Amino acid sequence: MTTSYIREAQKKLKAEKKLLREQEAKEQKAALEAADKAHQENMARIEKKMAIINGDVVEEVKPKKTTKKTTTKTTKKPAAKKRGRPKKS
Repeated sequence: MTTSYIREAQKKLKAEKKLLREQEAKEQKAALEAADKAHQENMARIEKKMAIINGDVVEEVKPKKTTKKTTTKTTKKPAAKKRGRPKKS
């Protein structure tokens, strides 16, 4: 015979494990998507290199750079204090 607090503890543990499994599944899915994206980028890079080796003309697409001019004010730092022994008076 089991007592009610043991059953409650078991239910709580099962719920926690379920949440952990769901979280692990999400993390695994994200890791697989990141690996797949990296693989696709790598294959595109290799295809580009092979085209260059074979003598095909490859056009490079450079992303547009947007620059914003920002003005920053510079302030002078206060003079550093002299270090060393104090003078004897």
